[in-house]
Amino acid sequence: MSVAAHPVVAVETSRRGEFSGLLWLTWRQHRWALLCAVGLTVVLTGWLAWLGHEMTVYLHQCHDRPCLPGTPQDAALSSETGPFRVADHLLQFVEYEPLLIAVFLGVPLLAREHEQRTLLLAWSQDVSPQRWLWTKTALLGGCTALCTAAISLAADRVARVMSDVSGGGLFDGDTFLDSGMLPLALGVAMFAVGVALGAVIRRVLPAAMAAVAGFVGLFVLVGYRYPYLMTPVSRFRAIGDGTSDPGPVGGPNALKVSGGITLSPDRVGNLYDAAGRPLDAAGLRRMCPFTVPDDFAPDRLLPCMTRHHLMTRLVYQPADRIGSFHAILASGYAGLGVLALAAVWLSVRRTSLTAG
Repeated sequence: MSVAAHPVVAVETSRRGEFSGLLWLTWRQHRWALLCAVGLTVVLTGWLAWLGHEMTVYLHQCHDRPCLPGTPQDAALSSETGPFRVADHLLQFVEYEPLLIAVFLGVPLLAREHEQRTLLLAWSQDVSPQRWLWTKTALLGGCTALCTAAISLAADRVARVMSDVSGGGLFDGDTFLDSGMLPLALGVAMFAVGVALGAVIRRVLPAAMAAVAGFVGLFVLVGYRYPYLMTPVSRFRAIGDGTSDPGPVGGPNALKVSGGITLSPDRVGNLYDAAGRPLDAAGLRRMCPFTVPDDFAPDRLLPCMTRHHLMTRLVYQPADRIGSFHAILASGYAGLGVLALAAVWLSVRRTSLTAG
């Protein structure tokens, strides 16, 4: 029997041939970026895994508590070449890894074809422009997802160990942004953004610069606004109660949004009397009179404020919201990726093959 006598078989064989051809083409055009991505993933995940293991050993030696200052374990952890400092630097690199993905994997996918004027050749073959685009995007995006998933797992583990070792919270700054598989979500989203910028701008270098500017803007926006993704919880805390965290309600990993006291001879902020009424500088002086201006200092005022049961208002995000915050940010990154892919689809539909 001939293959031509069976149209379904012929179509299936044709599709397999198209896929294998696009697989080879993707590898041929992007092999160095893919090899570098895989190599970087292996090195980074292995290094993070080793640092996590090393810090865990020190943590066990300190009876699963933060090591006391002056102990050999604390000295080894906090030295410039110690595992804690090195892991902190690597986690900062993980935060910028999505930018590398956008610049070296996402942007060249279409921008290089436009710049070298090879789209006419690529899209005038048996493979349709849409199949060419989505197959290559799926192949490169899948590689991106696998690599960033491995790095995200290693970064999440190290971030949690660092939190245990230092006694710091999981909800603050770099530790939060590197945990909960957020590098995976942002990496895939930035890949899609890079492809979209390359499709719209059609030049590699300008599209790469736009990706840098967009990433920096997104990074600053997320770092500044993520504490307010949900309405913070607030409560009063008595002055001098000796607590350094939001307390049992917030948990040790709670994110402190605000709560510091402002004290100066002419200004007092975030200070309340026992009835919950705000105090100003004059009211505090009446309650705690001093004759020397220099005595208007926290260490001198503390006994008086404690005696009068003064309070400060603490605004924070409870620790049990960490998972919800991760989900909100990951959903936002996913939405950004979907919008970027929609922009790619529209750009490709409007691309004239005669333009190259």
